[in-house]
Amino acid sequence: MSIKIIKRRVLGLSLLEIVIAMFFMSIAILSFFTMNQASNQSSMDAYYEFLAFSLAREPIEVFRGFGYDYLASIVFEGAAPPAWYKVDDNFHDIPFDATADMQYPAEADLFQRNIKLASVSEGSLKGIKIIVTVAVKGMSRAEIMMSRKSVTLESVVMERPK
Repeated sequence: MSIKIIKRRVLGLSLLEIVIAMFFMSIAILSFFTMNQASNQSSMDAYYEFLAFSLAREPIEVFRGFGYDYLASIVFEGAAPPAWYKVDDNFHDIPFDATADMQYPAEADLFQRNIKLASVSEGSLKGIKIIVTVAVKGMSRAEIMMSRKSVTLESVVMERPK
């Protein structure tokens, strides 16, 4: 009985195969980083947009809680609104103050808010329209990350029937 020794020829990779493999690996890694960046951009956009909507909803809910009579006194009689809600045609900063009674997130400092009150009526129904616009301050990271530059919400507080 004879023993055959089988010699295997070890084949190595050529330089061309290594270059092609590196090319495909670099495309895969580049696409991973691109997806990661797009995911980060969209999540920050959603976060800042959610914050802008929250900053716009807050004065609407507070004013709705005050009711029609209080809002009518602001619109018709010139009564002063609460100090932390400036009602005029100008945008006002939303500052972050860690010692204040009412807390905002630190990123609220990247936005400005405009609150308007207007009288509306339809027949015998009367109401006060609340319009809140929250805009991104210029040259901030919110401006870079957000796809929208402002958010506007409206609500109407109706007079109770007598």
